[in-house]
Amino acid sequence: MFKVDQYDYIQTDRRVYGEKIRALIRETGHSRNTIKKYCEVNIVNINQGKQPYPVLCLYLKIIDK
Repeated sequence: MFKVDQYDYIQTDRRVYGEKIRALIRETGHSRNTIKKYCEVNIVNINQGKQPYPVLCLYLKIIDK
């Protein structure tokens, strides 16, 4: 299973540095289909849960006003 840092590495090399898929295959050791799939995945969608505010919880009503 891929970790977020692996997604980030593949996407950064592909989008920012213009790295070819073949080069990413050699560097990471993953298959072509896997690399292509993870170049298209949007990491933002992975962690869409609501973050709790343990410290701000007491002040959220004041902030919202």
